Amino acid sequence: MSSWSMGRTLAGRAKNAGEPLTDAERRFDELLAPGGTPRSADRTEEPEAGPESADQQEIRGEYLSARLIESLEDGGSRLFARRGAQPLVIAVENVTITGQLDLRNADLPYLLEFVGCRFEAAPDLRQARLAGLVLWHCRFPGLHARNLAVGNDVVLRNCASVGGMLDLADADLGGSLLLNDSELRNPGQRCVYADRLSVSGALIGIRLHTAGEVRIPGAKIGGNLTLSGAALRNRGQNALNATGIRIGGSLRLDVDPLTGRSFTAAGTLRLPSAHIAGDLRLRDAVLEPGARPPRRGDSNYDDPTASLIADRCEIRGEVQIDQDFRSGGTLRLVSAIVGGNLRMTGAAVDVGWLRSPTDSVVHPLRAINLDGTRVSGNLDARHVAVHGQWRMTDVKVGGSVQLNNARLTGPRTDVLVGSRLSAGSNLECRDAEVVGSLQLPSVQIGANLDLRGTQLTKPAWHQHRHNYKPSLDLRAARIERDLICAEGEQVFLAEGTVQLRWAQIGRHVNFWGCELGDGASRTAFNASGVQTQELTLLPRTPPRGRITLRQAQCELLADNSAVWESTRGVDCEDFSYQNFAESFELDDQERVRQRLGWLRATSDGAYQPGPYDQLAAVFRSNGLEEHAVSVLIEKQRHRYAAISRTARPGLRWPVQVWSWLQRATVGYGYRPMRALVWLAAFAVVGTAWFSFHPLVPINEQDHPVWNPLLYTLDQMLPVVSLGHDDMWQARGASQWVTVALVTAGWTLATTVAAGVSRGLHRER
Repeated sequence: MSSWSMGRTLAGRAKNAGEPLTDAERRFDELLAPGGTPRSADRTEEPEAGPESADQQEIRGEYLSARLIESLEDGGSRLFARRGAQPLVIAVENVTITGQLDLRNADLPYLLEFVGCRFEAAPDLRQARLAGLVLWHCRFPGLHARNLAVGNDVVLRNCASVGGMLDLADADLGGSLLLNDSELRNPGQRCVYADRLSVSGALIGIRLHTAGEVRIPGAKIGGNLTLSGAALRNRGQNALNATGIRIGGSLRLDVDPLTGRSFTAAGTLRLPSAHIAGDLRLRDAVLEPGARPPRRGDSNYDDPTASLIADRCEIRGEVQIDQDFRSGGTLRLVSAIVGGNLRMTGAAVDVGWLRSPTDSVVHPLRAINLDGTRVSGNLDARHVAVHGQWRMTDVKVGGSVQLNNARLTGPRTDVLVGSRLSAGSNLECRDAEVVGSLQLPSVQIGANLDLRGTQLTKPAWHQHRHNYKPSLDLRAARIERDLICAEGEQVFLAEGTVQLRWAQIGRHVNFWGCELGDGASRTAFNASGVQTQELTLLPRTPPRGRITLRQAQCELLADNSAVWESTRGVDCEDFSYQNFAESFELDDQERVRQRLGWLRATSDGAYQPGPYDQLAAVFRSNGLEEHAVSVLIEKQRHRYAAISRTARPGLRWPVQVWSWLQRATVGYGYRPMRALVWLAAFAVVGTAWFSFHPLVPINEQDHPVWNPLLYTLDQMLPVVSLGHDDMWQARGASQWVTVALVTAGWTLATTVAAGVSRGLHRER
């Protein structure tokens, strides 16, 4: 049987004395007889609701309202005052309340407790002031409680609100608001309307089920807002609107530890401009897409399919979007401030189902948008799986960014955009699978950028230039220590261009055991203007594209034949390096010839003196003068070959002959000792000729003495005269031999002088 109990007997009259009382109301009058037993608000256990039945006792809401209000005139307030610390409890159990319970603007010093009750109309508590309000196992079509003031907790546990709205706008609750295990259903509309709600304690809705919008913008909550294990359903609209909310504790949208049930939401979670003093926890949560799929003409800066919007949110603790977190819509934390770590380990965000692959190339859908966010701790996204674009433009991370073993999928799009990303420590993306392009221009990394074992496939397509974008874009990046794109658990692979133009790497650029290019892009590796201490470029196979090292600078270079066998050659004009990682010895002639062959092959017939001069300078700085001379001779041979190709047809063979003579006789002036050998050879030949073909003296009266050696030397040595050239007359073939000796002498002597002068002044 239904029963009523009150802390004290409340004498009074029914509001409409002429109406007959129901059985429940009559028994209620009997229970109001003097001698009732008071009960204070100290219930600690959840009461059990009686079974609902067709003959459940009824009581009129008007009658109950009148008795509660009239009780104040009959001593209720006086009795309450004598209780002191705890208010009296008015408990209503297992009844159906017909009509409407109207306590609007009432000031009742009681804690109203309804257990197992069913309300036919939504109770009206607007502008009411109560000591406390508890509803256990109740069913009602909404609750009108705008501007409600409650001194203690408001508890709605295991309740069901069907077809109405829980209106708590501008309510002021002195304790906590508990909605555990309740079900609030108002599909397509607001099931909770609590703008500017003020809760001194916590707002707890563990295992709460809603159908409709939960709206609490501008709310102030002193403790935690906990919806662990809750299920919010408002597909295509806002599931939770908490714009500008202020939470003194943490916002928990995670797993219920009692049942292991995850938080789920079908609809958008809106938290823009929220202030959370503790953590934002979405661990193991499941979020469905928030709104309609994008349509043609939608702004590219909007995220119509967002499942979480936390723009300009300030979170002093951590953001935990990790473990088995799943989202089918965009996660937005634009211009947010995170005081601790941003954890996304093991999370999965998939927006690939929203558009066809062709459309996604034109306008890639954002899966994660963190533009302008500040993270004081680390950004930990290991083992994350993202299908769609991840934006991190202008993000600042005080610690490290970890994307190890990540799976980023956005074929032919910029799958990760991190322009001007700043990390105080490392940016790690080891052994990751990236389908799309990594756009990281102008990043600033405090330590290492580690992409060891990462594979970059299907780079983005540039719509206006009609070519592929780089797979890895690090233009103007500043990395304080190392850039590592080496082999890890798997080979480092970049199908598109690796773009490092004008990057500054403090210590080491490491491309050991890598595979660069797939032939679709003209350039496989572009390091123009790079500045670093050590450059290691040791690919496993020849890059399928051009290698550009123009104007790059390094102190130590490590390369191999695969670099110089790249399909489109190597551009190393103005490439400056000081030494090789593997030093040369005096007897390493074979290695010198090999490197000269690399330079010759990569020039593609064009004359590029810079690489030869740079190589010669390196050899000379290491005391390897012979190696340097070999390089400079090859440079001149290449120069004359280029002149011959560009000369007029009639002048080509003289240039080639002159080049051959220069190379054979004096090594283009870099081997002047060869000239002495040729001088001696010409002297021997000339002496032998004139020994068998003596000349006729010009003046026989002087009786000159014939000496073929002195005559030969007198013809060959410029400037110096031994007196024989004016005493003898050459005729016939001897005349031409004399001309040949004079020509050879002048040429070889001046070459020797120039070589000696160059050696003394260290000029090339």
